[in-house]
Amino acid sequence: MLDTLSTAPFLSTAWLAGARGLERPPAGERSTVALRLELTDPPRDTPPAVDVQVDLVSGRLGLTAAAGESPGLRIQLPLAAARALLLGPARERAGVFERGDVRAEGNFSLLFFIDAALERDGSGHVAALRGTPGTAARDVAPPPGTEEAAEAVRRARAALPGTMRELEREVGTSTPGAQIYVSLDGVPLADAGLGLARPGVAMTHRSLPLWYCCAKPLLSVALGRLWEAGAYDPYLPVAHYLPEFGNRGKESITSMELLTHTGPLPTGDDPLHGVVAGPDEERARRAFEVPVTPRPGDVPGINYSQWWAWFVLARILPAVDGREYGAYVQEEILGPCGMSDTHVRLDREEFAAFGDELPLIHVSNPEGGPRPTHWWSTEAATTRCIPGVNTRGPLRDMGRLFEMLLRGGSAPGGRVLAPPTVAALTARHRTGLQDRYGNADWGMGFRLECRQLDPRFTSFGSYASPRSYGHDGLWTAVVFADPDAALVVALHLNGKVEHERHRERIVRLADAVYQDLHIS
Repeated sequence: MLDTLSTAPFLSTAWLAGARGLERPPAGERSTVALRLELTDPPRDTPPAVDVQVDLVSGRLGLTAAAGESPGLRIQLPLAAARALLLGPARERAGVFERGDVRAEGNFSLLFFIDAALERDGSGHVAALRGTPGTAARDVAPPPGTEEAAEAVRRARAALPGTMRELEREVGTSTPGAQIYVSLDGVPLADAGLGLARPGVAMTHRSLPLWYCCAKPLLSVALGRLWEAGAYDPYLPVAHYLPEFGNRGKESITSMELLTHTGPLPTGDDPLHGVVAGPDEERARRAFEVPVTPRPGDVPGINYSQWWAWFVLARILPAVDGREYGAYVQEEILGPCGMSDTHVRLDREEFAAFGDELPLIHVSNPEGGPRPTHWWSTEAATTRCIPGVNTRGPLRDMGRLFEMLLRGGSAPGGRVLAPPTVAALTARHRTGLQDRYGNADWGMGFRLECRQLDPRFTSFGSYASPRSYGHDGLWTAVVFADPDAALVVALHLNGKVEHERHRERIVRLADAVYQDLHIS
């Protein structure tokens, strides 16, 4: 078998026959996930599509020529990209979605967990398919931090002892590292980092974790400024500001639909799935040319947009104001709020200077512990502007943004928003809609506390008031402000876990903050 795998062309009929000698992943188990690779350049004697099964527990792989109904994740890509995705090292796997010639449809989030299984390779299948010996991934102990970082942890433990105990239980189990920021009445109580940012690099209060979707409120605030200035109306069609967007069924889509995630484009059909970190011109082409299908009866539903909607909305800024997203956010939001260490993207010099120290997202499958991935951490991903996804900064900066909102738009460097605009952004614009991920009411780009509707829709913990607002970062982070308690909480765990496990740990950590502060 190994001789065939090492000599036959990758994914050829002969190579797939050799791969059949590997022990198959268990069928019908939740831990076995499937994807279909559709080759855009299949060589002779290579099937045009291949079905891949991955056992997330053991890392066992099954590969066969595609047959029957497509699984929930389909990726169209060249043969070289398929090889990198299945058999390449971690950086190459992430790089597949930076090429510009890849398309993906379906449950894109599965790729994070598939990536972790391939990285761990507990079964040795990846090494066997490469035709080379495998090496097991090793856990790395955190290096000693600075005295300044240690003092930040001591202060956090003194102010929030129960919270820090809970956080320290997660570090080393569900996540290699964590960062926390908490303030009450604008006074910081905790600003600390724990554990590992990446192998060999400590997570401290100065680390720059990936904000994921916790960055989306930056664009909400930017559009809010234009709204209060009379230069923009979220209830007008996006095509009013971006005429090139108004085609193929998108003529009447409004900014409000995109901001509340009720646009007529299901999450799995996001046109940027394959090129979210790809070349700017290809991202723009796909974002503006994507067709949409009207819903039956025009009934609204929740269609959470990870990146497409925010990519489109960010284009409104230069159309209305003249400044691109990065410059506008820096000058009008980050500067006044004192968010001096936040980067909506890095430049190449910054990546060269400290790119190897950036926290990596680690992914935990059912067994084996967190494994580092390079999603959104390569040079291409960090140096491209991906609004609402790849912002990086210490959580104290994220906290300063929400402290500004709690103060009615006032920041140390000047007023960012008027109080009525803050109230409008964080009001309930989407109501009566719910999904299986605990989403219910929504503001203009802000998740709202909905525990009062049903415990299943708890957003920020068991004690957060119904007026609380904030955002999540895909199974890694949360930030929220509670106006009734004058409280801001920001948490980042660079270990991605399944939705249910992440929800449990975030609620438990948020509850611990309220209990420590006796405002429960």
